[in-house]
Amino acid sequence: MADDASLTNVSFASTTTYTFLEEIGRGGMGIVYLAERDSEGVQDQVVLKILKSRSKSDTEALKREANIATGLRHENIVKTYGMESIPYSVLPAEFTGDVETLSYERMRHKARLMRRSRFSGRIGNARKLAIPAKKAPKDSRRLYVMVMDYVDGTDLSSLHRSHVRQKLLIPCPISAFIISRICRALEYAHADIVHRDISPQNVLVNTQGVCKLSDFGIAVGVEEHVKDIVGKIHYMSPEQIRGQKIDGRSDIYSLGLVAYELLTGISYLVPPKKQPVEEQVKHVLGLMNMRIPPPIEVRPDVPRALSDIVRRMMMRNPDERYPSAGRAGLEMEQKYLYAAGFGPTNNALASYIDIFEKKFQGYTQEQLQQLVFLKGETGKIRIKRPLAREQYTPKGVELVARRTGTTINRALFG
Repeated sequence: MADDASLTNVSFASTTTYTFLEEIGRGGMGIVYLAERDSEGVQDQVVLKILKSRSKSDTEALKREANIATGLRHENIVKTYGMESIPYSVLPAEFTGDVETLSYERMRHKARLMRRSRFSGRIGNARKLAIPAKKAPKDSRRLYVMVMDYVDGTDLSSLHRSHVRQKLLIPCPISAFIISRICRALEYAHADIVHRDISPQNVLVNTQGVCKLSDFGIAVGVEEHVKDIVGKIHYMSPEQIRGQKIDGRSDIYSLGLVAYELLTGISYLVPPKKQPVEEQVKHVLGLMNMRIPPPIEVRPDVPRALSDIVRRMMMRNPDERYPSAGRAGLEMEQKYLYAAGFGPTNNALASYIDIFEKKFQGYTQEQLQQLVFLKGETGKIRIKRPLAREQYTPKGVELVARRTGTTINRALFG
């Protein structure tokens, strides 16, 4: 048997074929694709995040994200496998032209509930690219690709918006369960990094009801002090938006804002549209300096224990928040989710999403049994959480009325 020393001289190159199936997201710096990966006949579906290599710093930023993400191995974090690079010379002109013209003006996100069945067949214009590819002497440029696990499911933003459009909100225990799982992901990640981009778009839920945190593109080390204001302004903590030193408690504040939105329907810090960034920052800081009403003061159907937990997550002073994401998640579990001895599970979340997608029709008794924690005072399971003015306090109605142009405003006021 070979000893460990002899293994240090053993290495090999593998050949993997990626078939681009469908574009599933786009931003100013790159495109995200669903792809099929074939390794010697073993097939799987993955996500490819493509960054146009405009500069050396762009490439280094993607490599940095990949290095951070590949080191994170947790049930509630999207798995990243590493990076690949593709010579431009092997790419179709139409494909490279699309990448070359990436811009924020063309940015789009396909908000939909994704299911594997949608991709069971080949897409007509799918392209096969072998990596590593043959030498390409004529064009030295390369396209850099980060390879990630494909989460067969939906993102939390799409799930929430789909509910609001149907004049519903996600039931409180289901929302709290999702938040508690992301608390666990952050508890693990905060040993090394601060995420800095916690938002509904970056929380994914797969078909088995497993919640996963994604997108570590602007994460920083726990000892780093960066002053750049990057990320989504309306999910930033006060210290982050001011360019002050941050730690894991900044992510707790951001996750509290996500929880607030799920429970009340209101994205509390969202600035008016079409404002310059400086004006948006000024608007958000003004809201932060005001008292934020706890969820129960906006929607009386939010349980007091849950409202108190979210309120503490969103305290302006970091010292008044939970000291760790793990502590926030534990308190949510002990004081609310499982205080009665039973509560949501991955299977329960999967059952609820399936029932929602079927428009609350044709579900099985087995699925219903997964949701017994939704029983109301009458003993009947209440799957739907209605979204209407009468479910809000006068203060809540006022808050929604101020947010003109938002999905929640249109749902309540037409």
